[in-house]
Amino acid sequence: MLKYWVLWVCIFGSGLTHAQVSHNYTDHKPQYRKWLDSYILDKIEYTPNSTIFFFRFVCTNESSGGATFYPPGGEWAWFLKGRDVQKSFQITAVKNVRRDNIVVKKNVVDKAFNSPPSSKTGYTIFSCEVHFARLPDDMNEADLIEGVGQEFNRRHFNCFNVKLKTWQDDLGSEQDSKAEVQKFESKYVSPNTSRVKKDKVVEGLKKIDSLKKRSSMGHLLKASDLECGRLLVLDNIKFHDNSAKFNGMIAANKTLYTIFNYLKAHPKTSLKLYGHSDIFGPKERNIELSRQRVIKIQRWLTMYGIKQYRIDYEWFGPDKPLVPEGSIDNRRVEIKLDCGS
Repeated sequence: MLKYWVLWVCIFGSGLTHAQVSHNYTDHKPQYRKWLDSYILDKIEYTPNSTIFFFRFVCTNESSGGATFYPPGGEWAWFLKGRDVQKSFQITAVKNVRRDNIVVKKNVVDKAFNSPPSSKTGYTIFSCEVHFARLPDDMNEADLIEGVGQEFNRRHFNCFNVKLKTWQDDLGSEQDSKAEVQKFESKYVSPNTSRVKKDKVVEGLKKIDSLKKRSSMGHLLKASDLECGRLLVLDNIKFHDNSAKFNGMIAANKTLYTIFNYLKAHPKTSLKLYGHSDIFGPKERNIELSRQRVIKIQRWLTMYGIKQYRIDYEWFGPDKPLVPEGSIDNRRVEIKLDCGS
């Protein structure tokens, strides 16, 4: 009897946390918010050393090149952002990538892994295990974000307000998670043919409109592309999502020096800048981003000696996308040279 009393004191009377009392348990009824219905968390597994998110999502084969999974340190690797505990946690691994429930990659390491879509149906269902180190016991809620800085990107697989449970919470049963997976997958296993055809037609029309819009514009890739009076897209100047920072400084500076050298050689020429953003996120924020992007380019040119009065600008936010369904190409600046009469 004394042996059991000592054991009780050691476990329940020593102030040990729930993780130390119960090392392994699984939350089969995860609670969270998300952007879209195209992805779910199957379950969350807690082990002595890891917290593992079982993630599942679907993509349409007609419009998708497949799915990309990023390793630890990858460009859009998942990370956890604590809400009540103000810390961020990087992934330790992405394992058991499945395409239509068949493992296609055991462990994603060193570089991103891209899996093509299935050819069997109109949809492909992917799943994977997203591993983190065991999280602090005082951390009760976190956001699972696909890529640093992608909190407001509605195209990314983000789960917000994820409740991190203890072994004493309502964890559900294995049947709960299986039922949720079955409910999710049943929407895509036998897609309605007429709906698929309709969506494909609409998507095709959008692409045609986008291609027409692009073909009517010029593209500044080299100095000889500069042409008075024609709208030119600065293809090599890309911006990070939700930011006015350049995504690729070398390419951006090369383009800016091309513009600078032309303006310096043609002192009577003025320049008009047009700022744009992608379609995702609050419109007010996107309008402000498009303004910041043209101002950034104006300031770069004036810093090197171009008079400010020679550079004018406008901004349009998300109202004039090149790619209607959303793309990094929408986060752009266009220019037009006015060479005078």
